[in-house]
Formats: sequence, structure tokens, C-alpha cells
Amino acid sequence: MNKIQLNFHKSKRKELSELIGKDSIAVIFGNTLRNKSYDGDYLFKQYKNFYYLTGFTEADSALLIAPGEVTLNSGSKKIKTKEVLYVQPKDEKMETWNGKRLGYNNVRKVLGIEYSEVNENISRLLSYHFLKNYRRVYLNIAELLKLTGDMKRIVSDFLNILNRIAPHTEIIDVSYIIGKMRSVKTEYEIEKIKKASEISVNSYNEILKILKPGMTEFEIQTELEYYYRFYGGEEVAYHPIVAGGENACILHYEKNDQKLTGKHLLLIDSASEYNYYCSDITRTFPVSGKFTPEQKEIYEIVLKANKECIKKVKPGVRFSEIGKLSEKVLADGLNKIGLLKDKSEIKKYSLHGIGHHIGLDTHDAVPSSVTESSDTDTLKPGMVLTIEPGLYFTKEMKEIPLKYRGMGIRIEDVVLVTKGGNEVLTKEMVKEAGEVEEKMSITDL
Repeated sequence: MNKIQLNFHKSKRKELSELIGKDSIAVIFGNTLRNKSYDGDYLFKQYKNFYYLTGFTEADSALLIAPGEVTLNSGSKKIKTKEVLYVQPKDEKMETWNGKRLGYNNVRKVLGIEYSEVNENISRLLSYHFLKNYRRVYLNIAELLKLTGDMKRIVSDFLNILNRIAPHTEIIDVSYIIGKMRSVKTEYEIEKIKKASEISVNSYNEILKILKPGMTEFEIQTELEYYYRFYGGEEVAYHPIVAGGENACILHYEKNDQKLTGKHLLLIDSASEYNYYCSDITRTFPVSGKFTPEQKEIYEIVLKANKECIKKVKPGVRFSEIGKLSEKVLADGLNKIGLLKDKSEIKKYSLHGIGHHIGLDTHDAVPSSVTESSDTDTLKPGMVLTIEPGLYFTKEMKEIPLKYRGMGIRIEDVVLVTKGGNEVLTKEMVKEAGEVEEKMSITDL
């Protein structure tokens, strides 16, 4: 881990410590292995909030944040510390099978965390007599309840005494506080999202060279995932949506197993993940390489909404207002070509909101609300959002002329809020109809 990353995680632990206060502690659990079937597990992935605070990617770990310090016994010595990382013990046999473990002796050097112990020792702190001395105990409760294996055994007594602790101290989920922290990205994070977006754009451009009638949705998915790896991505940010024709009207379509014809539009909603950070792109392409007049008509309405909404992104603007603008542009467009008489019914065809925050998670785990103490609806420099208007006409929509039915179009970009306005991180991915057609006409020799 380089110094920039070390300092990033350290700054986030410090920020959390200041937010919870000296009369509180936070115990945040990392992920554990998930069984897939029989003796096979799913590929391990660290919980994103835990990664945000530590950069640590091994299973069966936990982080203690103690703003007012805790005193721990270390052999004959007593150690005072504000942060402890609990990790798996070194085990030569298990490391032969499953890979090297960092070990608690290396935590400070590699991760920059003050103090570390083996994960078994966390049970000393998760006791009634210790925790009742604090006004608040912050936990990632959902993740705590999903622990498996050794960590589930280690915390079992703690789960049983939670009801005894509750009258003496507040038990609070830490996820909301970390979510507010995650809503504004640092330069370190922005660079990761930019890289994930660059990898994704490069991969989409490869798809435009090969897309043609007769291919299957799965072939496109496979090529995308290959190029994500080829260009430096670690994995997909989310399961790809590769939807031909009416399949695009299923917002989270995942089967990706249908054959594409020259009549189809192909909606691709997919992106790469890079160093735990995500991008999120949607583009809609004509499989034949040319939009039909009807396809282009609807495409241009969606594209206008995409571009008008991006123009609106700047500090001080409410994200919810951008959503209203999208609905207005889409409704006006459909009304103008005679497909929507009552503009208030636009939701029937636009279906979803204008976008979401993006970062460690594709739909980033940040609050989207306005309360007395928090306003995450108002845009601030450093926020990273998606702008993704769409229109969807199923074959069952008898009120829509037949030539428009079976069509789903969405255009999505990743947008950084800057001090002076915004920066589109996916701007290199073509979206003008003519540019799409031109790009699709170019093939490698």
C-alpha cells in the first residue's frame, strides 16, 4: 500500500473518531467467507465500509475505533491506543491452502494502524462490563449479523448480551455516519473512479468494433468482461445488463442469453471496478449499426435529457431537482412527437430516477435525504453521480404506435461535481447518434 492510500484510510479513521466522540467506541466488522455449495465458497470481497477505513482485504477481521483510548493487556505491558485491527492469526497450514495472511505483527507497518491483535482477542472487549462504560457503541449491525465461521463463534456471546447492554449505552449503526463521510470523495477516490471509467470506456469501444446481428447478449457480456481485465480492471462493478430489444425494458435484466437481430437496439449497462471503486455506464446501440427513424427519434429525446441534466450539475443544486428536469425534458419530447398527451404520466415510460451517487459501491451507500442535521440532496464539490434518463416501451403498451414498441433506451454518464460546475468522467464514450453510427462502421482489419 502506497503512502497516498495509507494517508487516505488514516484520515477516514480520524474523521470517524471525531464524529463519534470520546465517550463512544466503534466496532466495525469485516466480511467473512460465504459458502456457495458443499465445500466451495464465493470469491471473497471485503465490506466496502471496512475497506474505506482500513484498506485491508482479508477475511475475519474487525476494527476498533476508540476516540478516548482503550487500555489493552499485551503480555506484561498495558497498551493505550485509539485504534485496533483484529486479524486472523498466522497459520502455515491454512496459508498453504488459501494464501498468505498479513498477521498482526505486520499491521502497523503495512496498514498504518496503531495496534493489532489476533481476532480471538476482540471477545475481551465485547463484554457487558467493558461496553457499559460507554455512552454509545457504534456497530455495523447488518454485517455483524451476517458473520460466518470463526468470527461468528467469536462474537456469539456478544450477540447474546446486547439486550443487557442496551439500557446502559446506545447501540447505533455506524453505516449512516460513514455514508455521510462517503458522500464527498477525496482526490484519491476521484482518481480511482476516473480509472474505472477509463477502463470501461475503452472496453465499450472494443464492443462497438464487433457488435453485429446474430451475436448473443452473452457474447457481448463475455467480451466486455475480458476487456475490463485487459485494460486493468479487477472485476465487474455489478452484474452486466446486456439487453437486446424489449429486454431493455426490464431494468435489471440479467439473463443475457438472447440472440440479437438487426431490428434490435442493444442496451448495455455495465462497468469495471478498479481498486474497489466503481464506474457505471449505460449506452444504447443499434445492432445493425444504423438507427431506424423511430429509434433515433426516441434516442434523441433521451440524449437531450441526459445532456440537459448534466448541464444542471453544480454545487448548490438539488439532485432531486435534476430528476424533475429529466422528467420534464422526456415528457416534452414525447408530447412533441405525439406519444404523450398528459405530461404528468411520464413516469409510466421513464420508470426510474435520474441517477445515484457512485464510489465504492455502484449505488453508493450514502444517505439521500434532507433532515435537520443532514442534507445530502444538495450537491457539493467532490460528489460523484450518475445521470441516466431512459424511456421504455413494451410490446404490451397498446397506446403506443407499434413502430415504437419493444424499445428501451437509457444513456448514463458518471459526473463529478466540481467547484465551478462538473466534469463528465465518461465523456470519452460516444453518445451522439451520428458518432455512434460512425464508430460502429469502423472495424479492425
